[in-house]
Formats: sequence, structure tokens, C-alpha cells
Amino acid sequence: MSERLSSRAHRWAQWVSIAGLAAVFIVFIYGVGMRYLFNRPVGWADEVVTLLAVWTVLWTAAFVLRWSEFISFDVLFISLKPGAQRLMLLVANSAFALLMLAALPAMIDYTLFLWREKTDMLELRLDFVYAIFPVFFIGIVVRQLLTIRRLLSAHWQQELLKWKGEDSPTAP
Repeated sequence: MSERLSSRAHRWAQWVSIAGLAAVFIVFIYGVGMRYLFNRPVGWADEVVTLLAVWTVLWTAAFVLRWSEFISFDVLFISLKPGAQRLMLLVANSAFALLMLAALPAMIDYTLFLWREKTDMLELRLDFVYAIFPVFFIGIVVRQLLTIRRLLSAHWQQELLKWKGEDSPTAP
């Protein structure tokens, strides 16, 4: 049941990413068309494209991309034996999760502080604009904790395959 729920959540997250990218594309084309075809630039389009792009990229990174799809420098990792790879992933994920958790309260506090400021064109409150950053941090930390749990389980070799991109492309 949990596998099915995870698959549905991942599919939903993918659709949110697709909708975000589609919206970025549509608003961008609209802005370019208004500026260069009709000589009537709309300033709000630039702001909307920027906000949608940031939200979509961070959402996709937190909830859609598999670990193997992130850009990484893994020359050392791939040269290690599976046991050492497991240890490296345990240490790295634990350290990174702890660092992100340590930074999270300050990030949330600063994000909440931004309610006073607004964007230039649409006058959106910046606490809403930057609310994706704590969501991103929480999403990545949860994924790292799940990775740590899987690396500590009897099926840790399957988790290594995910990090190498040799697994089936299902949930992140």
C-alpha cells in the first residue's frame, strides 16, 4: 500500500512540475509576443516567469527528480566497492540532512519575516514568494532520511542502484 501511495504522490508531483513548466513557457511566449510583435511590453510577465521558474525548479528537485538525475561529481563514488559506497552515502546524507535541518529554523524565520516586503510589479508578499525554500529543504531532508533508512535495511543494495541510476524510474 505504501508503494502505491508513494507512486501516486510522485505522479502528482510530476504533474505539478509539468504544469509549472507549461505555465512558464506560456507566460514567457506571451511576454515576448507582446513586447516584439505588438510593441506593448507587459512587465508582470517577467516577474511571473521568474517566480514560476524558481518554484517549479525547487519543487521538481525536491519531489520529482531521482538522486541519479542530479548533477554530481561521482568519480570517487563509482570507484568504490558497494560497502564503501553505502558508508559514503550514509555519512554524506546524514551530514547534509543535519546541516539542512540546522539551517531550516533560520530559513523559516527569515521567510516569515519577509511578509513586510512585496514584489515590484504584482506586489505579492515575499513570504509567499519564498515559501518554496522551506518546502524544498523539508522535501530534500525527508528524502535523505528515507535514503538513510533504506541504506540501513537489508535491501541496501537496491538503494545503491538508485544512486547509480541503474534502477527502474519510479519514485524518487
